[in-house]
Amino acid sequence: MREYSMLKSEIQSYGISEDDVQIIREKEGVIVARVHYGDTTAILKCFENEEFCRKIDNYEILQRYDIPTIKVLGKGEKSILLEDIDASELWRLGEESDLSNPTVIKAIAKWYRILHTNGIQYVREHGAGMYEEWDCFTIEDIKSIKEKYNLIDNVGIDALEQHFGEVRKRLDAAPRTLCYNDFYYTNLIVKKDLSEALMFDYNLLGKGNYISDIHNVTYWFSKENKDLFLSVYGEPEEDLILLDKICAPIVSLYSAMTRDVFPGWAKEALENLQEIPELIDELVNSPCS
Repeated sequence: MREYSMLKSEIQSYGISEDDVQIIREKEGVIVARVHYGDTTAILKCFENEEFCRKIDNYEILQRYDIPTIKVLGKGEKSILLEDIDASELWRLGEESDLSNPTVIKAIAKWYRILHTNGIQYVREHGAGMYEEWDCFTIEDIKSIKEKYNLIDNVGIDALEQHFGEVRKRLDAAPRTLCYNDFYYTNLIVKKDLSEALMFDYNLLGKGNYISDIHNVTYWFSKENKDLFLSVYGEPEEDLILLDKICAPIVSLYSAMTRDVFPGWAKEALENLQEIPELIDELVNSPCS
């Protein structure tokens, strides 16, 4: 094994031999390794970056509030030891086909329902300072997006600037809970009998209104499967749907600004800016939630 001083220190704390460690990947200060643990294997994640160590705490938070996660076998100062799903008799990693499988979609909806229902108390008591997608919805960030993408005469940006106070007021009044914020099949685990599903890798776990997570999940589904998801999860309130449609393009374009190359998914956000004046008109003429 190469010289990984931090990794060596962590595996020693679990009583694991260096000869029993196989590096799977290393990226941005996160080392993922498969290790022999007892009579099976486990996945060890080590975090050189202090910021990423929040993943360790996030597993503990979810378990404390009875939100299903991968089985945690141990925790270190900068690492966490997890069940190896590839060695599981009950679970498997998600597949792209799961995004069109009605049984899996219903299982995903149940997990998100638990996350959002049980997460309310945690955010109420400990939510100050947590990451939130809507934090980027500020007049300063809207102006930055306007300048970055030359949107001087864009009707959506103009409407946001004109009605910013009202929209922000509605955002601030919306209830908060825990949000996963990073849905895709590569972060999904499914029971082999398809009876349960859950998300893992909680780097972007934060607070927000549940509508943001629903948008993030159902973006990948057909209309039929989106309706199926909502039939299990529950129908969101109309004013929250409007808020999400208004804010989503700004959240996407704000994220795009941090990248060296303009991502393909942000093109849709630019197009959706055209709908904002009509959406804001509908919002301001609807009662507050």
